[in-house]
Amino acid sequence: METEQLAKRLKDDDETALEEVIDRFTPLVSTIIDNIAGQSLQTGDLEEVTSDTFITLWYNRSKIQPDKLKGFICCIAKNKAKDKLRTTARHRTVDIEEADFEDKFVVSEAIEAKIITEALRQALEQLGEPDREIILRHYYYYQSSSEISAVTGMKQETVKSRIKRAREKLKKHLSERGYSK
Repeated sequence: METEQLAKRLKDDDETALEEVIDRFTPLVSTIIDNIAGQSLQTGDLEEVTSDTFITLWYNRSKIQPDKLKGFICCIAKNKAKDKLRTTARHRTVDIEEADFEDKFVVSEAIEAKIITEALRQALEQLGEPDREIILRHYYYYQSSSEISAVTGMKQETVKSRIKRAREKLKKHLSERGYSK
């Protein structure tokens, strides 16, 4: 309920609400960005992406659904991290003599990744609720089992066992279609 009130205050152009959001969600945003970008970005870049996340939140505050503030912030952080990785990769230059074209030219791998992504999307659709939501929260929003437990009202052990069973179902679905590790 407190988060919903915070979201409503943001929508009402309350700048103090933004300050509260920054204080409350910076650790989560930093974790998401770090999980996506890892060692690919320098500390300054990580801080920039974190700041960009909250700036984007402020400029898009009219789109916030009060009961989905945390998910909205997570989505922005994820997209900002990926955007930063793309722009950073574009600005890297390699001397032509040092370029390893055999490793860089991987069109077939990109196509295969797209096909696997589609197969995974179909597998997720077949999971059903609440397993689908739990998997998305865990792997897409990078939420821990305790955070998922708090949101869904399930016991933490139940969340963990559902994640395990859902992973097994996804693995089976993908292996039946010829995708295996």
